[in-house]
Amino acid sequence: MSAKNDVLQVVSGWDTVELVLKCLFLGMWQILKILVKNLWKGHRRKLSKNFPPVEMSVDASVGTHCHIKIMGVKYHYVETGPKSGQMILILCDAPETTDLWAPNWSSMVQTLTDHGYHIITLDLRGTGGSEGGSRRELSPPRAVEELSNLMEALGASPKKPAIVIGFGIGGMLTWYLAHCYGPMVSKFAVIEAPHPNLYWEFPPAKFCREALHFIQWPYFPEQWLAEGELCEGENGRWLNSRARDWRGPLNYIRGAAWWRISSEARVDAAALLVGEQHSAAMLVRSAAHCTRPALRLLPHLHPALPGLLLEFLIEKDTMKSNPEEVPKSLMGRVLGAVAERARLVLPPHAVHLSAVNS
Repeated sequence: MSAKNDVLQVVSGWDTVELVLKCLFLGMWQILKILVKNLWKGHRRKLSKNFPPVEMSVDASVGTHCHIKIMGVKYHYVETGPKSGQMILILCDAPETTDLWAPNWSSMVQTLTDHGYHIITLDLRGTGGSEGGSRRELSPPRAVEELSNLMEALGASPKKPAIVIGFGIGGMLTWYLAHCYGPMVSKFAVIEAPHPNLYWEFPPAKFCREALHFIQWPYFPEQWLAEGELCEGENGRWLNSRARDWRGPLNYIRGAAWWRISSEARVDAAALLVGEQHSAAMLVRSAAHCTRPALRLLPHLHPALPGLLLEFLIEKDTMKSNPEEVPKSLMGRVLGAVAERARLVLPPHAVHLSAVNS
C-alpha cells in the first residue's frame, strides 16, 4: 500500500504560503528574543562550572544490541524475548533525556518478556546508534516506509501483526504507522503524543512548544537547543549538549509540518492513548481518529504506566468478540472537569479508563 498516496497528504496551496510566512517571521522573532536574552545575561552558554565535575548515567537495558540496514539506513535496536512471541516495537522519544515518559525500560521490558513477547526497542534516526538524516529523509512518507520495512524484516506481517508503543516523537511515528500500514499493527499505544493532524495545536515534543515555527529554520534551533535556550524547567541535566544530537529529532518534527493524514482516515487497531492531566483535550481530539480508542490520564512518569501498558496488551479484544458490551458514551470521570469545561464529547466507540492520581 502506498502510504503517501492513500493516507498522507502534502500541505499545499495557500496553506504552504501561510506556513512559510509564519516560519519566517515567527522564527525571526524567536531569534531576536534569544539574542536579547543572551545579551541581558552577558553570556551565551552555561559553562561546566554549574555542574559537578563527574556525572554518571547507567544503561540498565536488557537484551541484545543489534544493527540492521533498512533501505540503506543503519538502525540500532535492543532485542529481548523469544522471537516466536508477538513483536512489540517500542519507539522511544528523542533526544534521550530524563524528561521522557518512559520510566525504567529494563523492568518494563523484562515484564513483557516474561509474558512471551518479542521486544524490539528502537533508536530513532539521529539518536543512539541509529543513522541520522535530512528533513527530507525523515519526512513522514520516508520514515514510515523505513519503519514498516524494519517490522517486516524482523518478522511482522499482516498475518502476524506487531504491537507498537511510542513515546513523544516516537508516538508521532506510531500514529503514522498505524494509519499507513494498519494491517501490520494489531494494537498501538501512544504516550503524550497527539495525532499528527493536531501538530500546530499540540506540538509533538515538549521542547518545541514555544518555538514550533522557529524549529523550521536550519542550524539555529540545533545550536540553541544544545545550549538549553529552548528548554523549560530544570530537567536539562542530561540534555544533549551537541547540536548534531538534536538534528534527528528536529528533522522528524520539521518533516511532519508539511504533511497531513487524510481527514477520512481512521485507525482500526485497538489504541491506548495516555497523557498527563492537562492533556485531556488532546486525548479526546486524537481519539476521534481511531475506531477503538481507550484513554488514560496519568501524572508524569507515573509508576503505574508499565502495568497499564501490560494490561492493555494482554486484555481480550472485547470490541470484536462482544461489541454489545462496548460503552456507548464516554463523558465520564476520565476527563472530569476538563472535559466538561471544554464541552468535549468522546467518540461513542471509545473505551473509558479512569485516571490515576499521583
